Amino acid sequence: MQTQTIAVEGGRKSLLEVIKSMDPRVRWKGNNGYSHVLRICLPLIASNISVSAMLFTDRLFLSHYSIEAIAASLPAGVTVVTVSSFFQGLVAYVSVFTAQYTGAGRPHRAAAALWQGLYIALLSGILLAATYFMAPWIFRLGGHPENVRHLEVIYYRVLAVPTAINLMYFAMSSFLAGLGRTRMVMWVNLIGALVNIPLTGILVFGVEIGGVRLAPEWGITGAAVATVVSWVVTALIFAVLIFNRKMEKSHSVFTAWKVDWRLMWRLIYYGSPGGLQRFLELAAFTFFAFIVGRLGELYLAANNIVFSIEALSFFPMIGVGVTISIMVGQSIGRGRPEEASEAVVSGIGISSVYLVSIAVVFLLFPKSLMSLFMAAHYDATTAGRILELGVISLRFVVLYTVFDGLFLCCFGALSGAGDVWFPMAAMGLSGFFGLAVPIWGLFAFDLANIYTLWSCFVFYLLALTAAGVWRFRLGKWRSMRVIEKV
Repeated sequence: MQTQTIAVEGGRKSLLEVIKSMDPRVRWKGNNGYSHVLRICLPLIASNISVSAMLFTDRLFLSHYSIEAIAASLPAGVTVVTVSSFFQGLVAYVSVFTAQYTGAGRPHRAAAALWQGLYIALLSGILLAATYFMAPWIFRLGGHPENVRHLEVIYYRVLAVPTAINLMYFAMSSFLAGLGRTRMVMWVNLIGALVNIPLTGILVFGVEIGGVRLAPEWGITGAAVATVVSWVVTALIFAVLIFNRKMEKSHSVFTAWKVDWRLMWRLIYYGSPGGLQRFLELAAFTFFAFIVGRLGELYLAANNIVFSIEALSFFPMIGVGVTISIMVGQSIGRGRPEEASEAVVSGIGISSVYLVSIAVVFLLFPKSLMSLFMAAHYDATTAGRILELGVISLRFVVLYTVFDGLFLCCFGALSGAGDVWFPMAAMGLSGFFGLAVPIWGLFAFDLANIYTLWSCFVFYLLALTAAGVWRFRLGKWRSMRVIEKV
């Protein structure tokens, strides 16, 4: 296995040697080889495909409902996720604690970590529900047209109030993922998608048979309500899978319910940087989505469609990043960081094959992908302009998509080991100096257009990827851990 280890220990191997170590003939079998990583990540990839399918179909339905609805859905939806992202990242860190406790052979402590995550999720959800009253002010800052802003406020409010349910879902799914039970996570998310997708179509357009209305036409409100229903369904299923006699016997899931202030503090200490990282990442994404909208409603609509398509590449590969985080956490818990390196090489190889393939599709068939969102009631001029802007934007997406595997695997490994402060700092500095400042300059000097704005966004993502690769190769993560020593 020594010949397979990635060159991260002080940079002793060349890039060519690292590439050779990714050869499937060498890496397929063995601990943390391709087959091992695939067994864990394929269910998570399927889970994230179901999530991206929900996002894709929501935007697809809304694009056929009205231009205003599709223009409002992405900024409003991303704002909900951004506002709650810190807390999502915090409770999702339950997976790392669970993985390291599992690797260390201490399953009862993993259940205690889950309970602390649930308590944090409940309190965080109450705080986020209060942002209901801030929605008009938040979207006034975006500077979007009044008709779009009105829909943004509606969509945001419906999703913000029950956020606690979504956060509890994050805690429970992270617990199961940390145990390595990723198939459970997959099936629950697939059920959520099967509930969400048809319900969205019904509630957006309504159902009328023989002049009798069986379901109301709620437009963008219906899309948000369908999302909330899927949250409730998936959270309930996760609760049934976790809180039962079998799990009590193996992990003490009922007896571990007490508040453990020391453990909660450790979860907050290590999870907060991950939460801030997630917040800063989504804040940059939200900022870009809003800033493109300043060019005009058609630019905003085209941008929202492009990011809906881009989700087909990025969201599935989040499953690989989570898998690497879990496998690194378990390896660190066992005191075997060299096994973590093996997992990262495998993850990069797997994700690169998929991402390069999807980038080729984006490059060769941009008009076909964009045409899926062109409703019959759009006039020819409007549809043509949205299509033109979308094709330009998808070409920029291709430039960074092929590097997403490096980004996800390197940052996933740092998170799984407990090296949480660097990714947060890198995200903040890259977002400010690599995105916000250049875009401010473009508008200040009247140079902002679809080409210059997207160039800044690509530069920001590539700079962030380079920072993650550098930190991972430095190797400091190898001596870190988040669980207490015994």
